[in-house]
Amino acid sequence: MPGVTVAHDRLDDDAVEDALRSVRFDDRYTRENVVDDDDRVVAYTGYDEYPVRVIETDSHTVVLEGHLYGTDEVEGELTAAAELVEEGRLDELSEWLAGRDGDFLVVVVGDDGSTRVMNDMFGRLPTYRATIGGTTVVTRELKVIRKLARSAGEELEPNTLALGQFLWFGHPLGTRTLFEGVEQLPPGSLIDVGADTVESVHEYRFDDGDRSRSLEENAEHLADQFIQSCRNRASVTEETVVSLSGGLDSRASIAGYTHADGTLLAATSARKDGGNDGEVDIARQVANALDVPWELYVAERTDGYREWLLETKQGMNSLSQTLGLDFADQVAADHPGAMFVTGDGGDKTVKNIMPSKPVESVDDLVDAVIDRMALFDVEEVTEIVDVDADALVESVRERFEAYPESTVEGRYVHFVVREQGPNWSFHGEDRTRYYVWSTTPFYYPPFFMDAMACPPNQKQGTELYRLFLDELAPAATDVDYFDFGTPIDSLEYRVKRAGYDWLSDRPFLKRRVLGLLGEGSSSGGSPPTPLAEETGIPSTLADCFSGEAVQRVTWSGAYSTPQQYLLLTLVSTLNWVPEDGDVEMAYADDNRADRSSVSKRP
Repeated sequence: MPGVTVAHDRLDDDAVEDALRSVRFDDRYTRENVVDDDDRVVAYTGYDEYPVRVIETDSHTVVLEGHLYGTDEVEGELTAAAELVEEGRLDELSEWLAGRDGDFLVVVVGDDGSTRVMNDMFGRLPTYRATIGGTTVVTRELKVIRKLARSAGEELEPNTLALGQFLWFGHPLGTRTLFEGVEQLPPGSLIDVGADTVESVHEYRFDDGDRSRSLEENAEHLADQFIQSCRNRASVTEETVVSLSGGLDSRASIAGYTHADGTLLAATSARKDGGNDGEVDIARQVANALDVPWELYVAERTDGYREWLLETKQGMNSLSQTLGLDFADQVAADHPGAMFVTGDGGDKTVKNIMPSKPVESVDDLVDAVIDRMALFDVEEVTEIVDVDADALVESVRERFEAYPESTVEGRYVHFVVREQGPNWSFHGEDRTRYYVWSTTPFYYPPFFMDAMACPPNQKQGTELYRLFLDELAPAATDVDYFDFGTPIDSLEYRVKRAGYDWLSDRPFLKRRVLGLLGEGSSSGGSPPTPLAEETGIPSTLADCFSGEAVQRVTWSGAYSTPQQYLLLTLVSTLNWVPEDGDVEMAYADDNRADRSSVSKRP
């Protein structure tokens, strides 16, 4: 990932240099050293447009990766934060974080030899830490840690519990990564790199909601805050490109941005095989209804992008997501320096994410999460990966017991936000940042917290969303919602929605119905070629995998393509061997060559 790397009590200079050189993934990338002395190195990699800012004060060097939105006083804000960090005034630092709109990582390098790293309250920029040969490393690039470990003769062992969680839910839980000894920095945290200690500075909580406003008042209030979020983000760029699909979340984003200054356009990704043409047409209609220029890009999965995604994300993003890389690459080429905006977070804020059945205990919460979110049966996970079923279930329980809410419903919401956000959704956004800065207006703190406080009954059946979208742009409400084939203010939608919600309360029956409609578990054909290649010789699999179970997932025809890609991601990640020497431009040319038959539609 473009971004910051800090190594304290540093390893061999050549090892650090080689690791940092290895994450210059493209000919656009450069590397800058902010601090480079006998005890530490603070450096960053990235392309020219990637947002990194260095500020010198009387007693600190402060590095900002990312953006503080909605303020003209960035330097003053960072200076104030650095003083709070240095003096250990964590209560005030918590208030500072809660009041800052942004996607950021802040590094405070003190003249006294200290180095501290703090992330935003949501943990929007995935960051890793590990101790290797006595050296503490904090970095945005998991590859840097793996390279340094290999250089020190400390091959990282797979974290089998995290592997099981990845298959089960599509991502690890908590701070786990796929490797022992490597953790992801929790949201709202401060790490003293020299001491290798992490403190929680700010933690959001979801207890009882605010029922003081009516449905209509909440819709109007949230729309006002959402528009402010869009304006904040538009203020740091001259051009905004909204990734527009047929769903509601990206539609809300572009509707909000019609109230902001600057150049605005919509971009939609079409599959080369035409598999999403219906959704593309809905996106076109939304852009036309809002009078926003629209561009269509044809994207496909290629070997080059799959290798790129493996090298960059190191297993923290499913290898099924290469279409997104192709799309981002093309958009960045046409619009260098633009801000790429998605609708990520809309599914957690304006929609109802409460458990579908009553919950009264942690046991109920564990059952509800497994029932609704599991991608494999737990028995299948334990057959594929050498992990104990009881340990998997207990790992879910431990997450619930770690949350601060006093209500079980609040803990369920916390699970959805905390686990699916930093451990899954944010990695998808980070994937895009290898090419172009990506953000979403749904994580503006005042909007986020007020939206989460709205009563669940107001969100039921998309009622709040309908009024919220209507406040942003009535024309956007009139276009069909692709998932249901009708506008969300129609009677037909209400009928279909009621049926969908009824099925959602009965996950087993829902899976059976979707299976009958051709959307179930069976892939119905040959496995993805990369999976067949990676698993073709069982003896080459890591010891933590069962060769027989892996072969069953690959060839039986009983597993969906997304399930197979999750397995491919794990197998490929553990089989990965770092390149020797300089790998600059190792994949960029291959990607574009693979894409030579793919072109942007006018």
